Amino acid sequence: MQSDQLASLITFHRKEADLSQSELASHAEVSRYVVQDLEAGTGRTTWGKLQAVLGVLNLQLEPEGPLVKAWRQSLNTNDHE
Repeated sequence: MQSDQLASLITFHRKEADLSQSELASHAEVSRYVVQDLEAGTGRTTWGKLQAVLGVLNLQLEPEGPLVKAWRQSLNTNDHE
């Protein structure tokens, strides 16, 4: 997922939840600037803060790519060893 897609996803879900940027920030326990940066697609935040915002919006990021299926299978194999 590109930063502009993530920005659009967060903005869309925030608006659908009828939350202001400040309200979302408060629920996620981050600053309003974190939400602004995420919605602008600047990428100037930490993984933990991104996870907090996504958690409030009930969003999960799923990996995509040609090797994701093999990676998931390797996780299952390693769990059984």
